[in-house]
Amino acid sequence: MARKVLTNLDFGSVARITSLPDAQTPQEPATLAQLNAVKENLAWKDDVRVASTANVNIASPGNTIDGIALGNGDRVLLKDQTAAAENGLYVWNGATSPLTRAMDAQAGADFNSAVVGINEGTVNGGSTWRQTQTGITLGTTAILWTSFGSATPDATTATKGKAQLASQADVDAGTDTTRIVTPATLSNWAGRLRKAVATIGDGSATQIDVSHNLNTRDVQVELRANSGAYDFADCAVSLPDANTARLNFAAAPAANSLRVIVVG
Repeated sequence: MARKVLTNLDFGSVARITSLPDAQTPQEPATLAQLNAVKENLAWKDDVRVASTANVNIASPGNTIDGIALGNGDRVLLKDQTAAAENGLYVWNGATSPLTRAMDAQAGADFNSAVVGINEGTVNGGSTWRQTQTGITLGTTAILWTSFGSATPDATTATKGKAQLASQADVDAGTDTTRIVTPATLSNWAGRLRKAVATIGDGSATQIDVSHNLNTRDVQVELRANSGAYDFADCAVSLPDANTARLNFAAAPAANSLRVIVVG
C-alpha cells in the first residue's frame, strides 16, 4: 500500500476557501459567521420560511404570509403583533389552525440574543432579524425583533437601495412611488394617448369609414390635406362603433388627397 504524504497547503496572499458550510461536529472547521456569533454571544436559530409584515391572527393565520403560500410544518417569525408578547417563532399548521410556538422558542430564555434568517417573502425574504429584549417572561414580556446586519433597504425617491419592477397594474394605477417602470409597461399604460392614421379619397365615395381599432368612442378626429399647405379640412364625422370613424363629404375627395388622424 502506497504511503500517503501530507504537505502544507499554501494559498498565497489572496486565495480563500469559500462556500464553507457551518461546522456540525467538533473536528470540522468553523466559518467566520459562527465565530462572530460566538464573539457576540448570539443565539442563532434555524431559519424560518417567512416573517410577518403586520399583525397575524394566531388562531387562524390564513394561507399566506408575506406573499408566500405556506405548508404544514413551515416555520414562521411573528415580529409585528399588536400585542408584542405574542411575537416569536411559530409553526404553521393550517390556514384555520392555530400557530404553535416552535420547539426552540417555547421559553423566555430561548429568546436571549436570538437571531433568525428569513428564507422567502416579498418583503422579508433574505433578511435576518435579532431579538433585543432581555429577561423575557413568555406571554407577558414584549418580544422585540430588529433587522440584523447591513441589509440593503428598499429604494425610494429619497433613499438608495433595492428596487422592484412595477407590474402593469402598478403602472396603470399610477400611485406607487417605489417601483421601476419598464419601457414595456410604460408603452401599455392605460392612460397613454393612442392614435391611428389613414390616407383617404378615391374620387367617387362620399362616405368613408376609417378603422382605428382604439376600442373606444372617446376619440378626436382630425382631417387635413395631404399635400400643398396641408390645410385642415372639415366634414361630418360620426362614430358608428368603438373602432370606426365615419366621414361624410358633400363631394367625393380626390384620390389620396386627405389624411385622417384619430387620437384616443
